[in-house]
Amino acid sequence: MRTTLLTIALTIFFHPAFSQKIKGTITDSTGKILPYASVFIKETTKGTNASSEGKYSLKADPGTYTIVCQYVGYQRQEKKITVGASDVELNFQLSIQTMTLGEVVIKNGEDPAYEIIRNTIKKRSYYRKQLAKFECEVYTKGQMRVRNFPTKFLGKKVDFEDGDTSKQKMVYLSETVSRYMVDEPNKVKVEVISSKVSGQSDGYGLAAPGFVSFYDNNIFIGNSLNPRGFISPISDNALNYYRYKLEGSFLEDGKEVDRIKVIPRRKYEPLFSGYINILADEWRIHSVQLLLTKSSQMELMDTLRIEQLYRPLNNDVWYVSSQVIYPAIKIFGFDIHGSFVNVYSAFDINPVFSKKTFNNTILKYNDSANKKSVEYWERSRPIPLMADEVKDYQRKDSLEVARKDPRYLDSLDKVRNKISPLNMLLIGQTFTNSKKRSSIALPSLMESVNFNPAEGMVLSSEVTWTKKIDTTIGGRKSIRISPYVRYGFSNQHFNAHLTAAYTFGKKYLSVITLSGGSRVFQFNNNSPIGERGNTISCLLSEENRIKTYQALYLRASIQRGVGEGFTLTGTFQYQDRKPLDNTTTYTWRDKAGREYTPNYPNEIVSVNIQPHKVAMASIKLQWQAGTKYVELPGRKINVGSKYPVLSLQYMQAFRGLLGSDGAFSKWKFTLSDEVNFKLRGNFRYRLGMGGFIQRDNVQLPDYNHFNGNISSLASEYLNSFQLLPIYQFSNTDRFYALAHIEHNFKGFLTNKIPGFRKLNLYLVTGANSFYLSKERRYTEFFVGLDNILKQLRIDFVQSWLNGKSWQNGIRVGLSNFMGRRED
Repeated sequence: MRTTLLTIALTIFFHPAFSQKIKGTITDSTGKILPYASVFIKETTKGTNASSEGKYSLKADPGTYTIVCQYVGYQRQEKKITVGASDVELNFQLSIQTMTLGEVVIKNGEDPAYEIIRNTIKKRSYYRKQLAKFECEVYTKGQMRVRNFPTKFLGKKVDFEDGDTSKQKMVYLSETVSRYMVDEPNKVKVEVISSKVSGQSDGYGLAAPGFVSFYDNNIFIGNSLNPRGFISPISDNALNYYRYKLEGSFLEDGKEVDRIKVIPRRKYEPLFSGYINILADEWRIHSVQLLLTKSSQMELMDTLRIEQLYRPLNNDVWYVSSQVIYPAIKIFGFDIHGSFVNVYSAFDINPVFSKKTFNNTILKYNDSANKKSVEYWERSRPIPLMADEVKDYQRKDSLEVARKDPRYLDSLDKVRNKISPLNMLLIGQTFTNSKKRSSIALPSLMESVNFNPAEGMVLSSEVTWTKKIDTTIGGRKSIRISPYVRYGFSNQHFNAHLTAAYTFGKKYLSVITLSGGSRVFQFNNNSPIGERGNTISCLLSEENRIKTYQALYLRASIQRGVGEGFTLTGTFQYQDRKPLDNTTTYTWRDKAGREYTPNYPNEIVSVNIQPHKVAMASIKLQWQAGTKYVELPGRKINVGSKYPVLSLQYMQAFRGLLGSDGAFSKWKFTLSDEVNFKLRGNFRYRLGMGGFIQRDNVQLPDYNHFNGNISSLASEYLNSFQLLPIYQFSNTDRFYALAHIEHNFKGFLTNKIPGFRKLNLYLVTGANSFYLSKERRYTEFFVGLDNILKQLRIDFVQSWLNGKSWQNGIRVGLSNFMGRRED
């Protein structure tokens, strides 16, 4: 056994001495660099890509090889070399692909490209299924750079804190080596073997080994770019969306390759433009150069270019050997561009997976993934680093060490903590103490001053102190303490409470929260009405929408992830409640015939609450079937699944406990999900039901409340009613049911309308409804436009009460406003 171990050790130690490098530079015939060109050894599946400087490096044992160099749009070149005891320099100079265009036969006024595409579409499904199961190794290198940026942004100096004042710099650089395993239709796993991020020794780089398969009908490149996806140039219905032109043909390895120009038929459709090369007679993809732009209904990015090269694995199966994605964006004066290159190797289309290979972990970083040595990366990376990449690693690694110096941290905090009057007035400001890994967040002065007729002018402030306990990037352990003070000048009441939260969990996220003191609560404790909006409505319209009471309270809760998609939350709360009545009639615009309504839900009761106490506890179980996780050393991150989220909650009040008067119990069940209909948009829903089991003594704040809204500003989508009076239907019924549904077409239909399509506006429609009894049922339908200036949404809403038309109105809100979830 010792001999065997020694043999293995000696083999590993001496092997690098017998592997030599084949290296060189790849240019075109004019000397122009060809970035990320593909280079491989013809006799094997071993290959690499050049760097963005056109430099490449390959390792090979002594022997004679045929080295192949490829670049989309250029003639492939092969060179035979013999590798001996020293490195070999082998440069390539590629010529632009010479294409022949024989006699073009136009049939029915149609370019020959259409027949090629039809044949390719027929074979699409066959080639897609060839890679339904495989395993490979993927090297990923991602980088983002800025070409220019503003001196100031939102009133603050733009500082990347890298000691470099130049306008052109690298802001992100990472490398990852992954093992990529697929067994369709729904089994995917990525195991990160090694990962490196410039300036973050304990960071984890981007692991995105998946390749864009143009054999799919609908192509998703991240939901943020376009949740509808993009239509492949060879999808089943591609001929309805694209025009094609045969640019010519060329021979490669004795096979004819047709170069076809891809042209969108219409602007503002999710379509590619560029070139796709097809192997004649086999009707398979050889390579692609395709582009997405703003007119492709792409969000966030200005352009996204994709280049792929395919290689034969055997006589019948080809695979993507390299893929490069080039994103570019210009926004708010920032000019950002980058490249993300994947090099695929060790491709196996007949892997043997064990039963344990696929589980609920879809991405796993091995324990030592970010601890690899410089020597390891020198041996492992197939793409040589460019000079500025080497410099970036060196500079940012030095900066990382410097950042641990207390003097450096002090100087950094001095710059970060410089007071900005504009921020203090409008959005608040955070002050950091890097040495202690803590921060203090102050609210804006604007949100600290409010008004309501029960308290008069209100001054309030909540300071949040946060301390990160973990020293590693992404560590969970932290403490948050938030003292809150509030004073009403009319009723002369001073309220103060303290909230403390401890976040932890080695494997699954857990949070313990304690809160207590004196507080002003809305009767609906979910606080559906914002104080800023209520202040405006009071002072300008003499309309008080917030209805409040005061309470001494104590609240404790623990939320714990327990794995397999389950989250368990337990809560205990005690409130000693007292009424708050109006104490002032002050307003800026005293409207004739209008006065403030009482500070209680006068729609359902005629007098305010009496002083009372309530002690109650609740337990909530949330579950999402098929939940997937990203696993880092020591912890897991829930990334959801394609299945709905189910939630069941039970609440019980305890009469006599701490003098509690409450005697009731109730339950609530919710079901929510988002369904992607691809080109036809996104459908979201939230269904619920619940009611009281016991209701011997139920006080008004403990009723079941529906989140209503009487403001022109939209309330939380998918969890509220846009036209419903706030407390009119609060109840203690034994059963209720509600539904919120919404479909956002994400550009479908509106991209056919001139003006609308250029602005990239989205049609959105849906309904909100609840049922208490035949005599108390409510429904509202809405239709609107979303993505206005990328941020706003406007809806027209019509409501029906008990089957009869009731109210209508306009609501203006923020796109994707999900607000605060009901607990």
